[in-house]
Amino acid sequence: MDITHLDKWHSGRWNLECVDIESETHDVKTFHFRVRPGMDGDAPLCLHRPGQFVTLRLRHGEKLVPRSYTISSSPSRPHLMTMTIKRDPRGLVSRYMHDVLKVGDVLPVSGPGGHFDLISTTPRKSIVMLSGGSGITPVMSMLRYLHDTRAHDYDVTFLHSARTPADIIFRRELELIAERSGTRLGFICQNDAEDGMDQGFLTREILERRAPDILNSTVLTCGPEPYMNAVKGILAELGFDMAHYHQESFGDPAERENPEGATPESLTLDRVAEPEHIHHDAEHPAPPPESDVTEITFTVSDLTVPYKPGQTILEVATAAGIAIATNCQMGLCGTCKAHCLSGTVAMDDTEGLEPGEEEAGMVLTCCGRPKGPIQIEL
Repeated sequence: MDITHLDKWHSGRWNLECVDIESETHDVKTFHFRVRPGMDGDAPLCLHRPGQFVTLRLRHGEKLVPRSYTISSSPSRPHLMTMTIKRDPRGLVSRYMHDVLKVGDVLPVSGPGGHFDLISTTPRKSIVMLSGGSGITPVMSMLRYLHDTRAHDYDVTFLHSARTPADIIFRRELELIAERSGTRLGFICQNDAEDGMDQGFLTREILERRAPDILNSTVLTCGPEPYMNAVKGILAELGFDMAHYHQESFGDPAERENPEGATPESLTLDRVAEPEHIHHDAEHPAPPPESDVTEITFTVSDLTVPYKPGQTILEVATAAGIAIATNCQMGLCGTCKAHCLSGTVAMDDTEGLEPGEEEAGMVLTCCGRPKGPIQIEL
């Protein structure tokens, strides 16, 4: 199941053209996109890792309004990319997607990114996927990939929690995949559960009954924070080895932190990249020669670590066991910024920095690539 070689769509900025919009439930839609071709007419393929996300780049006046959404499609179908989005009545960008976006529109995005995916998690033979509400999207991408590639060496249990049967996203497709692949499928509905479904919320009894081999499984979870906390509590009761537990937080608080006076109709697209920017070589400067000194000194951790040209500071730090708080991993949120004491760092994006911070030596570690030896306060 190695797709690390699928590099036709490098992380960067892309222009996605909407080619179809499909209603999933009363408040959830799937948006189908293709990557716009470059000057030579050759469009990159949508080869992300199953479970990753992209970040939409919209603006209100001069203020960037970025929002990250999981790619719900599988890289096994590389000519189209889909995002499945729930309309939040108070959410600025989700309302834009539902109420304003139309077929033919072109969206600028950054990505793909994120480490909640089938490659990074290195799953055991038995996989238990647990999702709540619209948190189904990353695990659906994973399930679609396993089904499309006929990965029959994996034993998959898929349990989804929803308010009612009418709120189950992808229900018909899930039932078809289960019928064809042998995936064990279960639905837990808070209200109005149908025959064969569990009523209420996910419990230890339901999990043990639906996934009897849970202690020997990799658990992949995505949903609202209370849902994931409940899952972790159940697993703790069972004595589950949390080294095999992986989760993705769902429900971005920033979705409701809107610029003053902003409405979905007032949003505009971030600068649409010129065709030559679609090619990744134009996005990232050439790495330094192999003969250059390539070491990062982490002054707080008192470590000096070699790195490969083109690696980000975050990648090097993580491999060295140095924890850095991170969120978007695309240079947009600013969570991972740190002070560079000496040396040169090229950043793919600087949106996550406040005015004056770059001049003061702050860098975004998620998209900062050292150019020669550097010292950083981490």
